[in-house]
Amino acid sequence: MGSRSFVALVLGACFIAGATSLANAQMMAPGQGSPRISHIGPMGGQTGQTFEIRVAGSDLADVQGLHFNFPGVKVEAVGTGTEKNIDKKGKPLPALTVHRFNVTLPANAPFGIQEVRIITKAGISNARAFVVGDQKEFVEEEPNDDVPKAQKVEINSVVNGGINGPTDVDYYAFSGKKGQRVLVSCLTTSIDSRLPAELQLYSSSGAYLGGNRGYANNDALLDAVLPDDGEYFVRVHSFSYTLGGVEYYYRLQITTAPWIDAIFPPIVEPGKDTQVTVYGRNLPGGKPATEAVVQGRTLETATITVKAPADPLNQQRLAFSGFAQPYSSMLDGFDQRIKSPVGQSNPFMMNYARAPVVLDSGNNDDLASAQKIAVPCVIAGRLEKKADKDWYAFSAKKGQILNFEAFAERLGAPLDLYFQVRDEKGSLITEQEDTTESMSPQFFTATADPSRYRFVVPADGRYHLVVSSKEAYTQFGPRHLYTVNITSDDPDFRLVAMPLSQLNPEGTIVNHAGGAAFNVYVWRLGGFNEEITLSGEDLAPGLGLKPQVIAPGVKQANVVIHADSGANPWAGAIRIVGTATVNGKKLTREVRSATITWPVQLPNTPSITRMDRELVLAIRDKAAYSLVLGAEKLTIPQGEKISIPVKLVAGEFKGNVTVVALGGPPGLNALPVTLTPGMAGGTAVLDPKGGTPIAPGNYTIFLRGSTQPINPKQPPPKGAPANYIQISMPVSVTIVPKQLGKVTVAPMNAKLAQGKEVEITVRVARQFELPIPFKVEAVFPPGVKGVTAQPVTIKAGEDEAKLLITAAPDAAITPNTSVTIRFTAMFNDTIPVVHEAKLVLSIGK
Repeated sequence: MGSRSFVALVLGACFIAGATSLANAQMMAPGQGSPRISHIGPMGGQTGQTFEIRVAGSDLADVQGLHFNFPGVKVEAVGTGTEKNIDKKGKPLPALTVHRFNVTLPANAPFGIQEVRIITKAGISNARAFVVGDQKEFVEEEPNDDVPKAQKVEINSVVNGGINGPTDVDYYAFSGKKGQRVLVSCLTTSIDSRLPAELQLYSSSGAYLGGNRGYANNDALLDAVLPDDGEYFVRVHSFSYTLGGVEYYYRLQITTAPWIDAIFPPIVEPGKDTQVTVYGRNLPGGKPATEAVVQGRTLETATITVKAPADPLNQQRLAFSGFAQPYSSMLDGFDQRIKSPVGQSNPFMMNYARAPVVLDSGNNDDLASAQKIAVPCVIAGRLEKKADKDWYAFSAKKGQILNFEAFAERLGAPLDLYFQVRDEKGSLITEQEDTTESMSPQFFTATADPSRYRFVVPADGRYHLVVSSKEAYTQFGPRHLYTVNITSDDPDFRLVAMPLSQLNPEGTIVNHAGGAAFNVYVWRLGGFNEEITLSGEDLAPGLGLKPQVIAPGVKQANVVIHADSGANPWAGAIRIVGTATVNGKKLTREVRSATITWPVQLPNTPSITRMDRELVLAIRDKAAYSLVLGAEKLTIPQGEKISIPVKLVAGEFKGNVTVVALGGPPGLNALPVTLTPGMAGGTAVLDPKGGTPIAPGNYTIFLRGSTQPINPKQPPPKGAPANYIQISMPVSVTIVPKQLGKVTVAPMNAKLAQGKEVEITVRVARQFELPIPFKVEAVFPPGVKGVTAQPVTIKAGEDEAKLLITAAPDAAITPNTSVTIRFTAMFNDTIPVVHEAKLVLSIGK
């Protein structure tokens, strides 16, 4: 999600971050794993400033530089050292190895949560959040665990710190003036930290002025108006004093800059200037809004004009510099900020509307006062008062299709939303609440937002939509925003790619003459059920991506990118796009990126994952072994095993490799094969589970080789890590159906007189939703003379046609003749799938 990649590379000198070849990098040493960052410090920096960054993690030997997701960063290696380390309960752990860099941010660096990765001889790491700001930066200085030891900082500045143990407490002192509205923001969840932060503010006399925790996830936001000129103290600690350590860091901002709590409406039409109401604090020109209260603090309001981009390409991006979770990954939006002389506000995400926007009137609390709307539309609403329930009324025609999709949690609103569709009298038709379905544990998308509902209007009339929250009696206010899309079928899709690991944060590495795979998750929107083709754009020299297909209906697939044998070592972002054709129109959508934030212990455990700014990989030299396919394209009859021949090619490597086929359609059981260097190849098999036939279509499958021993007591092969993984080139597999539907003729018995004709209705009940026409022809036995029939076509989207059989005046009289009616559909435009039905035809005078 966001900008193209650039590489900040250090090879003993200072470089400008850019798309840079690592031509002098050495081959990855056997046994060295993929680099992984656990944390960085500081967690951000001020534009135009130079500062030191410390990076810690695992497998960080032979460090070569840092990679930021924006251009112009100068990076210089400083050295390597160690730091104390403890676990989350405060017990000592082995010392951390920390790599240090001097970093200079450009003056035009993009604001908000960006990303940094580390580059090593082995490859490129996972990302860690890195915040770019416009205020002075401090780094925590210990000891600061009591008021007399409080670290002195300035108002309108940022402190990067950490809770070093469960009972650690950090104090910061600043000078303020009477009447200043001071905001203390503590980012944790938003910057990949595990810390459940709690804030407190005290005056120099010890008076408690306020506190906060849980403003958004584990982030905290304290708001106070200073009662006097003087010194004030901010106290930071872990809620309940039970967690701490190197993974429990924070970014504390003490500021009088603006803060945006909400914008109404949060959705705008592309290409239009829209007046919106901002709810927040320290808003330039803002006025107090006594009805708008968040966690006991009265907000201000201001009216601004939002200029929504008109460029269709921008309308299909999630260009948001705040924190975005997997369940929000299908949204399209952009940052809205407010500037002031002391600094910019936090970002608020504005969304793009796919239909005209209708604003909640606020006076629509029951059936009698239902707000009239015209569909299709997008409703922008809010639950602004206790027990609020919004009613909308619309007219619809019998057979009309309306899709209802509501958003709240996915917009960042603290709202457990539900909606109901009711008839004219208010009787319930459906109620939709939590969406429990998830893409996968790795990319966990379950949400408190309601499930999408497709409504086929049963009769002409007036209908009602009711929107509220399960917690409406206790949770309401200006942040409790929602949107509801009410549209006809409008097929579209969004794509998200992740590294293969189900357990750990990781980067992606591709070796010479090998491949690297990503998991790809598909949001199928508005009834979209078409095939998607993935391809690469503007790839680095030596990288390639053969067009690969995601079959209709599939929500999780894979894509393999490969490197030539002579590709130069390189690290940076890649661009993958998906294309599909909908109603004759080509849609192109850029693949977004996500990664796991923190490791989980067991497979199929929901992981903490967030959206990234870019999709990144590294090219490295030849691996210890490679997998050579015996076929790159396979055509398999439906119901049969998918067998992929493969051979192991290795140099000095002598260990066994377990190979398994991955990807393809769901419902397959992978049967691995063990290969040994110098021996004949084998076959990796995917077998339909329980004999259930796989849906026909085009699929991409790849082979994954692993040196992980089957017996845990057996040591790994000499010269290789315990689990040395390589990926094959992709295999294109076409599953050909045995039939595409049930065919019938009517009548089944027909009489035909000489010189006459008879009309036969030919029908097909399609088994799969494939837009394929059927050619229908009559096949007469050899003894039938003088009888003909012109072939007809049952068009795509239709289920029957008329076949006319004609008898010449001198046609041979043949009673009770069996005629074959042959239905032929061209699957994939190249493979004929034949169906037959029988007609008993009696030809007489």
